Amino acid sequence: MTKPVFPRRTFLRGLGGVSLGLPLMSSLGCSRDEQKVLEKVSSARQAAGGFPKRFIAVYTPNGTYDPPTKPLSGMWATLAPLQSKINIITGLDLTVCNQPPGEPHQTGMAMLTGRPLNPGNFVGGDGSLAGWGSGISIDQQIATDVGGMTKKKSLHAGVMSDRQQGTEVRTVISYEGSDLPVANTCDPFVMFSDVFSDLGSNPTQMARLRARRKSVLDVVDKRYQAIQAKVSREDAQKLQQHLDSIRTVEKNLDNPGGVIGGSCQKPDPGATFDIKDPANFAAIAKIQIDLLVMAFACDLTRVGTLQFSAATNNRPAPFLTYNGSPILDDEHSLSHMPDSMTDAVGKLRVIRTWYLQQFLYLLQGLDAVPEGTGTMLDNTAVLLFSEITKGNSHSHIDMPMVLAGSAGGYFKTGQFIDYPGPDVSHTRLLTSILNGMGIPSAGFGDPAYAGAELSELKA
Repeated sequence: MTKPVFPRRTFLRGLGGVSLGLPLMSSLGCSRDEQKVLEKVSSARQAAGGFPKRFIAVYTPNGTYDPPTKPLSGMWATLAPLQSKINIITGLDLTVCNQPPGEPHQTGMAMLTGRPLNPGNFVGGDGSLAGWGSGISIDQQIATDVGGMTKKKSLHAGVMSDRQQGTEVRTVISYEGSDLPVANTCDPFVMFSDVFSDLGSNPTQMARLRARRKSVLDVVDKRYQAIQAKVSREDAQKLQQHLDSIRTVEKNLDNPGGVIGGSCQKPDPGATFDIKDPANFAAIAKIQIDLLVMAFACDLTRVGTLQFSAATNNRPAPFLTYNGSPILDDEHSLSHMPDSMTDAVGKLRVIRTWYLQQFLYLLQGLDAVPEGTGTMLDNTAVLLFSEITKGNSHSHIDMPMVLAGSAGGYFKTGQFIDYPGPDVSHTRLLTSILNGMGIPSAGFGDPAYAGAELSELKA
């Protein structure tokens, strides 16, 4: 059989913003290493009492500095208002992130994948070279299962998480697979337009737009059927899976989510401002958090990430003060100072406290949305983490993390859990989250470091 001639990655584009790719297929000249079956669209509603389960990963740079204590004190007392819905976890090690290539800030950014980085040419702070992550991240694993039922498979909000040299390994935490990073949307006004532009639109206009999009999908369906007769049986099966995902897109056009009313209200991001000015860091964070919460409340997505800056965060914090003066030192430099430098430590504590305040603000937003006898937070799992334990040690050992929400009752909350170690891998927490989201897993990430879920978290 003569192989049909197509580009290695064929795209069919049409009216109304529809862009749908063909799966990579061996009979079109693609290697086995390139073949990836596209996302599995689950028709099962991940629900607890009829409400969907959701997941958010929140990243803050340069470590947590002061370890949490029981009872919560110091900066960690910030979380006390929702302590009953939070698990503080200590003693987990990012052992897999100690593996080369890359320096600690780089390797720790792949935390959500549970795998080391690929080789590459991104230059780290010590001159080390590294590439992108080598596997799918937990957020995308979850989105693959539950994202087909919402307008957006997942949302990725950045708060100045880009760098002057562009997107690189320290600017992302999410991966669709090996060498497949998911970039953040750092402009909250772009995020608002992308997610909420259709919310509350004129019903007649929306019906016309959906009709245009469906007409494109009809053309795509016919083209795929023509291709299907020219490929191998294995590739025909892959093509059928892709057609099924397209039909899910078509269903979502009929039900794009976001029925205004109740807890779903179209947000107002306000007037635009300079999103590159460090003085506006806090303003960007508030808008991005508000947009994420409302996107969940309107069921426009069920998976999200929130990334504060890139790894190292070489920016000042003029919106915060220490001893009555704005903090004009960049956070990364402060984090490298020895513990004896009281001014540097004091400024870091102000910055770290602010990050915890933003995390609390996110949780309170989720907790303010009623769902049955509970709240949206009760049906969500929210993970807070960093890429290193502490800036002046660059360690990946004994990494404090916070898991908030019970994922519909799967997790027991209100706990302070300290794992004595050594070598209690953080991948076990990732496994627990997958299971909590209704996605059975015996171990997530690199098989050499993956392990069973943490039984202490289960309700």
